[in-house]
Amino acid sequence: MAVSAGEGAPGAFSRVGRLARGELALELTRVLHQTQAGTSFSTALKQMSTRVGSAPISRFLEGIIVAMERGTPLAEVMHAQAQDVRELARRELIETAGKKEIGMLVPLVFGVLPLTVLFAIYPGLSLLEIGI
Repeated sequence: MAVSAGEGAPGAFSRVGRLARGELALELTRVLHQTQAGTSFSTALKQMSTRVGSAPISRFLEGIIVAMERGTPLAEVMHAQAQDVRELARRELIETAGKKEIGMLVPLVFGVLPLTVLFAIYPGLSLLEIGI
């Protein structure tokens, strides 16, 4: 939102680092400290990418670096990156649901279905044995 409002990437990272809590906020603050110490912002982002080791965050940071180097509007790049991460999470959720669905079929096929067949056939078999 800060980038969409016209703030630059370092300013937006500073705002998020101040307001957010957790490990990612500490990493953003570390990036800002590195830039204040003289490291270029792109280099600090590359170092953060290697420190974090998370694929979605690394893709996000590389997208920001490429956008800054090429002069692409950062807000559009960040929106596209966020959409990609949402799609990735949705795809992983659907894959997990598919695996769980197959796992839930096992007790149904091997437990409930044979018991239902037994309840359907047993009265007929017992009547045949009695001879009625």
